[in-house]
Amino acid sequence: DQAVQDRKVRELMKIAYGIPFYRERFEATGTTPEDYTCAEDLYKFPVLTKEELRDWSNLELDEYPEKYKDWHISPTSGSTGVPLRTPFSPKENAWNKANFMRSIMLAGFKPGIHKCLHRPNSLHTATGGKKSWTQQLIDTRWKDMSDAIKQRVPSRILLQEINDYKPDYLYIHKNIMVRVCLYAKRNRLYLHKPKWYSPISEMLDPSSEALLKEMLGPGLINPYGLSETSTAAVRLPGEDFFRVNSDTHVVNMIDEDGNPTDNGVAVITPLYKTEFPLINYVTGDRMESRMVDGLRQITNIKGRMNDVIHHKDGTVTEWGNLEVVVNYAVGLGVAQSRFIQESYDTIRIQAVKDPFCHMSTAEIEQKYTAVFAPALNNEFHFVYEWMDEIPSDPNGKLRMIVNNLPEEAKKVVER
Repeated sequence: DQAVQDRKVRELMKIAYGIPFYRERFEATGTTPEDYTCAEDLYKFPVLTKEELRDWSNLELDEYPEKYKDWHISPTSGSTGVPLRTPFSPKENAWNKANFMRSIMLAGFKPGIHKCLHRPNSLHTATGGKKSWTQQLIDTRWKDMSDAIKQRVPSRILLQEINDYKPDYLYIHKNIMVRVCLYAKRNRLYLHKPKWYSPISEMLDPSSEALLKEMLGPGLINPYGLSETSTAAVRLPGEDFFRVNSDTHVVNMIDEDGNPTDNGVAVITPLYKTEFPLINYVTGDRMESRMVDGLRQITNIKGRMNDVIHHKDGTVTEWGNLEVVVNYAVGLGVAQSRFIQESYDTIRIQAVKDPFCHMSTAEIEQKYTAVFAPALNNEFHFVYEWMDEIPSDPNGKLRMIVNNLPEEAKKVVER
C-alpha cells in the first residue's frame, strides 16, 4: 500500500545519500534525504539515463572486481549498440526472483508446484553469483526449452517440446511464442494450452495478442519490467490495466521537459535495490496511467522512444502512433508484421499472412497500405516482403520498427 511505498522511499534515499554517485546528485539539487518522503518527491531528484548507469556500473565492475565476485550481473542485449551491465547483489537478485514470482502468483501460479517451460536467454538473465536454496528448489520446476540465442531451433521442435512437457506456465520471448502459434495454426496442429503464459522481452502488439489468446487461451499474464529494474508491473488475465508493484517499485512519468505527468516517459525506481540503487531510471517506454487511492495504475504502454520512423522534415513517428493504426488493422489478413525504414521514401513491411485469410497477398497489401499510408503522412512507398516467419533480431528480440537510415543522416535532419 501507499504507506509501505512511502517508508521504502525514505529508507532508500537515506542509503543513497551515503553512495558517492548519488551524493553528488543530492548536492546538485540542494536536497537531503529528509526531502524525500513519498513517490512524488522523487520528481525532485535527477533522472538516471542508460548512459549514466552504463558508465557508473562499468567503473564499479572494472575497479572493484573482488567486491562484485558473488554478485549477479544482468546484461542487456545492447539494442542501441552498446551493452549495459547491471550489478545485483545476492539479496537484490533474490528480490528480483521473488518479485516476479509474486507477480504471476496473483494469477494463481504456485512456485515449486506448477511446471514452467521457458526459453533460456543469457542476455536477459543475471549471471554468476549465488542462489539460495529456495531459488534452487523453484528452479527444479522450471524447464529450459532447446531454443536459445546461440542455438535457434525450428518452430516444430518447440511445439513438440510444449506438447510433451505440458507446462502450467509458458514463459518465452513474444516473437518465439508468436511463431510457434502461427506454425500450429498454419498446419492445424495440436498446441497444449497452459494455464498461464507470458510473452516477454518485447512489446505485445494487438495482432499478436489476439493470436496468442486464440491459440493458447485466456491465461495471458503480461509482466512489465526491464532487466535493469525487474518486474515493475503486471497485467493479469481478464484485466485491461497493469498493476504497479507499488511496495517494491515507484513508477513515475515525465513529459518532454522532465515535468511530472500521468502520460509520458516512465521513470522507475526499484525500492529494494539498496546496494546498487537505480533511482529515477529512464526506461524510454511511454505510458498512460491514472492514480487510484494514491497508487499508480498503467492503462497503456506505448513502447520505446527509439523505435521511430524518421521524416524528411526532421519529425518522427513513434511506434505508439502506429500501434493505434495496428489496432484497426487486425483482421486485414496480417498475422505479424515489422516496419523497416530503408530511406526517406521507402518502408519495407515484413509480413506473415494469417493462415485462414482468403484474400490474396496483393489484396492484403492494398488494404494495409490504405491504412498505414495516411498514418505516415502519405510520404512513403511500401514494399512488402511476405515470410513464413519473421526472424528475430541478433539479440533474440523482434523490434516492431527497424530503422536503416545512416546515423549521420538522422542527426542532420534532427538538428
